[in-house]
Amino acid sequence: MTENRLRRVLWYTRRDGVVRGPYPDRQISRYILLGRICDDDELKSDDDGRWAPVADYPELIPEVMMLPQGEEKHQQLLMARMREDEREPGDRRDRGPEVSQAVKERRSGQERRQSETGEALRHRQLKYQVAHSAHRNGVLYRYPIIFTVVVLVGLAISFLLEEIEPEQVPPDCSAAPRPGVNWNNCNLSGAKLDGAYLVGAQLSNARLELAHLRETNFSGARFDYARLDFSDFSDADLSSTNFFGATLRGANLRGALLLKSNLAYANLSGADIEGADFTGAVLDNAIWINERTCLPGSTGRCLYSSR
Repeated sequence: MTENRLRRVLWYTRRDGVVRGPYPDRQISRYILLGRICDDDELKSDDDGRWAPVADYPELIPEVMMLPQGEEKHQQLLMARMREDEREPGDRRDRGPEVSQAVKERRSGQERRQSETGEALRHRQLKYQVAHSAHRNGVLYRYPIIFTVVVLVGLAISFLLEEIEPEQVPPDCSAAPRPGVNWNNCNLSGAKLDGAYLVGAQLSNARLELAHLRETNFSGARFDYARLDFSDFSDADLSSTNFFGATLRGANLRGALLLKSNLAYANLSGADIEGADFTGAVLDNAIWINERTCLPGSTGRCLYSSR
């Protein structure tokens, strides 16, 4: 392997004469996706020395930004940005320590951040609530566990803790199917898991296209931002499951139970939902089977705009 291939390329950005960097190429692509690097900005690699507009480096532009214009691109672009956006709802400057009047005056000039749509702000709020609800629920679980630790001893204590609060383990893509398994970010396309008992499984950002999941019990599982296109979920138990931002295009959901599941921003275009039970399911901004977008407040059924 040559020295050039071993060497990591770093990039600089220039806007209005102000140079920032260096950044690795992955960070540059992320900033382009989030709009922190604009079309008018210039880029330069540390081994080139030539300033050029962003468009001259197509390899740094995320694929989702190259898709044809349309509703699907809009949804995919919004979800991709929310996956990468680390910010919490609100203005971070309001959460920081009090600053002096001199600093406030220096900040009173032109706003540097790009404006955001109401949909993007709502999406971030929903994502924040979903991510932190699990944390709050975890805190509530610990109160009876602590009491149990006080009154029980030995093997009984260990057994009871294991039953109430499963051990948190890092992702393991080779792990055998079991309740609470952590398959986050794993590529399991085409997996054959018919009839498996996978209550509470963790599959955030996982790939499960064309998977065989008939009659599988996924109640309480997490599929946020997972890719589940053309998978067979027929007669599966998907109650209280988190599908936030997941893609389920062409999926088979015949007879599936989706009671109180979170399908906000999910893409169900072309999915077969005959006999599926969506009672209490959240469908805010989901792309429905007919490719229409559900209105915010859609619960149990997809509500459309009258226009």
